[in-house]
Amino acid sequence: MKKKLITTITSAFCISGMTASAAPLVYEGGEGIGKGKHIVFLANDHEYRSEETCPALAKILAKHQGFKCTVLFGIDEDGNIEPGAGNVPHLEVLKEADLLVFFTRFMSLSDEQVQHIADYTERGGPIVGMRTSTHCFNEQGGSWKKFNYNYKGEDYQGGFGKQIFGNTWNKKTGQSHYGKNHNEGGTFTAVESAKANPIMTGVAPFHAYSGAYKSQPPADATPIIEVQVLKTFEPSTKLNTKRAKVNAGWTRDHYTAPSGEKKDARVVYTSIGASEDLKDANTRRFLVNSCLWAAGMEKSITPELNVDFVGGYEPSAYCTGSLYRLNVKPADLAGWDSVVMPTSAGFADVNNKARLSKVLINRPALVEKIKSVHPDADFFEKK
Repeated sequence: MKKKLITTITSAFCISGMTASAAPLVYEGGEGIGKGKHIVFLANDHEYRSEETCPALAKILAKHQGFKCTVLFGIDEDGNIEPGAGNVPHLEVLKEADLLVFFTRFMSLSDEQVQHIADYTERGGPIVGMRTSTHCFNEQGGSWKKFNYNYKGEDYQGGFGKQIFGNTWNKKTGQSHYGKNHNEGGTFTAVESAKANPIMTGVAPFHAYSGAYKSQPPADATPIIEVQVLKTFEPSTKLNTKRAKVNAGWTRDHYTAPSGEKKDARVVYTSIGASEDLKDANTRRFLVNSCLWAAGMEKSITPELNVDFVGGYEPSAYCTGSLYRLNVKPADLAGWDSVVMPTSAGFADVNNKARLSKVLINRPALVEKIKSVHPDADFFEKK
């Protein structure tokens, strides 16, 4: 009994220390259209570098538009950012959020942490979802199994992604890859019926590196953007004409909360979001406009909104379980002058040739960055 008590106390101290070292990343907004409003970002995917996309976008919305922005990450036992981790501390901050920006993939959390997400939807909070948010939960146990992307029960069919954003990962009825991932980028444009939509204000056709998804938007959605797959990874006019344009984003005016109740709430979903996608200023403008529209602030959207990066931005490549930056704590990204991510941080899994060769072949500049941090790594052989 005494040994069990000591173990329990020790575990409590460890959890407390970990949580303290992983305090949420907060960018306090100043003057601007968003003053007095709070946006919470949930960044926890294994692949598309949401841990880079979200703080970069949060900085823009805080510094230039005046929002208070809190970024929550998957955190490991040492308090470092761990993409796709089973622990996201401080989700209770959603109680005061005016908007949730959601970017996770195949996530599994404790009942207590998922409860905060469920509570946010039960009060009908607006949500912007990026990329893998349609398949955001997997192998979720406990009380929230119905949040899993492949949940087949009639009470929440398709899980959180299907019920909130309108799609889930399913080749026949939902989403699947379209074109060659890591090899073919895409040009994104407004669908004809959305050219006057407030979200597209000041947004010229833009390029994204994340491979296209073939999505089947829900019948109750309003299509916003579509993608033309290219023959090149970088921006170009070389179209892959074997691939017709497909939808890449939509809005909804409602979703179904876990209780089964329909909630009148604005939702934006888009299949872009990889950290490299933010290199294009029009991508950033589209995402900023999406946040404003979801928050009910479409009258504040103008073509002149500042979407410049705040501080340095050094995105890594999207790659499942690899190439994320190591030993970075949320506090390392604090302040306007911080770099996302710190240039001295190492890269995960740099010796996995089988995985990385197809990822790095199109990213010579990133290869040099990795070499500067890992001079002895034998991670890539140019073909």
